[in-house]
This record gives sequence, C-alpha cells and structure tokens, in this order.
Amino acid sequence: MKKVLLVFLCLFLASCVVPVKPEDKFKTGDYIGGVNILATNFNAKSQKLQQQNKPWKEKDILYLQVTVSELTQMAQKNIQQAAAADYDTRIKNYQLLLEMKTKLEDKSYSSFIEQYLGLYTVSGLKESLAIQFYQQAGAIVATNSNDYLRKAKLYRQGYEYFNYKDIYKRAEDNQKMYYKTAAQEFYAEGQANVRARNYKQAAANFRKAHDVYLPLGNYKDSAKLADIYEKKWRTIEAENQYQQAQAIVRKARYLSEYREAASLFSAASQVYSPYGSSYKNATKLADVYARKGQVQIFVRGNSYLADRIRSALQKNYVSFVSSASAANLVIDVSMTRGHFQQYKENIETSDKHENLRVGTKQVADADGNMVNQAVYEDFYFKQYSVKTVNEAEMIAEVRSNGLYDLNRQYSAKSTSSQTYYWFDGHVPSKYTAFTEGKLLGREEQFDQARENLWSQMRGDFYEMSRVLANL
Repeated sequence: MKKVLLVFLCLFLASCVVPVKPEDKFKTGDYIGGVNILATNFNAKSQKLQQQNKPWKEKDILYLQVTVSELTQMAQKNIQQAAAADYDTRIKNYQLLLEMKTKLEDKSYSSFIEQYLGLYTVSGLKESLAIQFYQQAGAIVATNSNDYLRKAKLYRQGYEYFNYKDIYKRAEDNQKMYYKTAAQEFYAEGQANVRARNYKQAAANFRKAHDVYLPLGNYKDSAKLADIYEKKWRTIEAENQYQQAQAIVRKARYLSEYREAASLFSAASQVYSPYGSSYKNATKLADVYARKGQVQIFVRGNSYLADRIRSALQKNYVSFVSSASAANLVIDVSMTRGHFQQYKENIETSDKHENLRVGTKQVADADGNMVNQAVYEDFYFKQYSVKTVNEAEMIAEVRSNGLYDLNRQYSAKSTSSQTYYWFDGHVPSKYTAFTEGKLLGREEQFDQARENLWSQMRGDFYEMSRVLANL
C-alpha cells in the first residue's frame, strides 16, 4: 500500500511541474535562450502529436507565428537602427536570427513560419556575423598588447562563422603582434623594476616576456635576465632572513625567540633552495635553534590522565621525552579511587485521588425510557517512592616542575539513580508498581567519575599550554 501511495505522490508532483516558457527568458533579455526553449517545447509537442496521429492546434500555430514574427521584426529593427559603431547590437541580433533559423527549420511545424525562416539563409547570416566581427576588429586602433589581443579574438570569432576576406590572416597577424607587443611591455617593465631594485618583480616580468613570446621564439635575453634576477632577489631575501635570525639569537632569552630564529633560518634556506640545499648553514642552524626552542615534557603516572595531558599540550614546539633528565618540564600525575557507596533516600508518600468510570447502569430518562448511564467511583490511594543512588568519587593529584609549576588536587563525583514506585489503598487497576531511571554498575560509575575528573582538570592544562607558547 505504501509503495502505491508513493508512486501516486510522484505522479502528482510531476503533474504539478510548470514547464519553462520562452517568455521567462525573453523578459530577461535572453532571446536566444528563449528560442531554445521554444524549439524544445514545440519539438516535444510535435513528437506527442505524431504518436497520437493528431494535427496541430490552431492556437499553437498562432502562438508560434506571433512569437517568431515579433522576434524577427525586433532583430531586423535593432540591426537597422544600430549606430555605426554599435557592432555588439548587430552581432547579438544576427545571432538571434541564426539561432531561429537553425533551431526551428526542418521541423514538422516549420511550414507555419516559413515566411520568416525563408528571409535568410544560414550561410548568409554567418557571413553577416563574420563581417560584423571583421569590421569591429578593424575599427580598433591598437596601441598596446591588449588591443592586439582583442583584435585577434574578434577576427577569430568571425572566422568561426565564415571565412570572410582575409579574416583568418588578420587573426594570425594580430595574435603575433600581441606576442611581440606584450613581450616588449613586460621586458620594459622588468627593466624599470631593475632600476627600482625590485628584483623579484623584475624576474617575474622578464619571465613573462619570455613566456608570452615563445610561440615566435626567444625574446632577446629575457630568459637569461629572468634567471639572473630570480637568483638575485632570492639571495637578498635569504640574506635578510638569515641576518634577522642572527640578530634574534644574539639577544634571545626565551624559548619562543629561539623558535622564531629557527623559522627565519628555515625560510632563508627555503627561499634559496633552487640554488642548493641550504643558504650558508641556515638549514643546520634552523635545526639547532628549533631544538633549543623546544618545550621538552616528561609526563609520568596514571596512563589515562597522562594521555589526556599530552593531548592538551601537543604543539609543534613540544616534544614528549622518555626521561625526566631530558625534560625541561616534568609532570607527575596520580589518580585514585575514592569512595563508592549506594544509599536509599527517604521514602516519599503522596495522596492520590481519581474519579473514574467503572461501568454503566440502566436508568429511566424523562420520557420513561430505559437508557445506559455511566457509573463513576472515587478512588483514594497512596503513592510511595524510594530512590536508590550509586555514587563514585575519583581523586587526582598533579605536581609539575621546571618551566611551569602546577601543584593541585582534584576531586570529582558521579551519580546514578533509580526510583521504585508502588501504591496502596483503593488503587485503580491501571496503576501497578514500576521503576524509573537506571543505576550504573560500580565500574561504570567510576568510569563516569573519571571523565568528570578530567573535565575539571583540562582547563588548567590548556592554560599551561598558553603560557608555554610564550616562554
């Protein structure tokens, strides 16, 4: 039954789907998108009519004729009235006419709009589009590489429609001029960067000059200059970072300062890496000061708490060592079980009263007819309850020395309870003794107390981690 209902629901929802109309696209100015929807909708109708062996409806024919007529007239008007330099408008409207011609021709409904489709040929529209792109590209006076690139793209777009005059050659010539002009521009920028001592940008611009000119060959000495200034800026950068690190080391008093120096030595080595494994002895010094800046922690004692302490203190500058002698922070942690007890709370008593229907009896109504009348009875009874509670306690002690002092004891409890209810007196039959809640076993109770204990402790170790980061 459920499957039948599901199928029915799917069919119902499918029937509620509103098809997209061409007008939805026309309203947004997407006339080509609207023509595509128009073609899709009429192709679907055509297939359905053929399957049912039915003729086209007059309202559908009229709608198609009016829509295509209005689109054709609009496109023609836009083309005729467009300003001489407004190539984009003419291109857009020729594309619309071409879309109607290709999407609506050679269909079962094409004869209804033949007077509009017959106004143009596909090849004629394509040639008109190529002419517009050709003229638009020709109108651009190129003064820089972007102008040549734009001209090349426009010629190429036109060529995709129709091989008009020398459109292909013009696309190729302007593409080559783009390569040459762009290379000249990047090369000149690189020279200016050198004069400004911005060697990193100089290297990038010489490299761009080389790359953009590659389809035509090598541009001057751009590749050589790119390599020269690449190495120059990397050497300067590496030296700056190396000297900054040395300055920090000379005055360092804190572990965090040694770590900062190590980071700079590492950066110096990294930036110079294309020219060797290290800049001077930067790699070695990075390792030396990274170790010198390490917080080396030895944690011993209860394994449960020790694991969580390590997790709370884990950072990239922290090492957990295997002996106290190798550590600059030693943490001793212990955890013991406190009491476990089960106790019952005082019995609670409450008075209950309910007036319940217990049956019917025959009585005479106002007309003397015998009818059923509900019989109610008062029930007065007592409810008793007693709660049984399990309680466990865990105790921990932390002692740390070295970089951070923490000496503290912790205690946490956990409880679970179960309440038993029973009744006495004139008790309705629907009331029977029952139990509410769940008592945890001894080990479960201690496990919960242990989790509560760590929840209480962990804030101190996050604070310890914050302090260690700045030592």
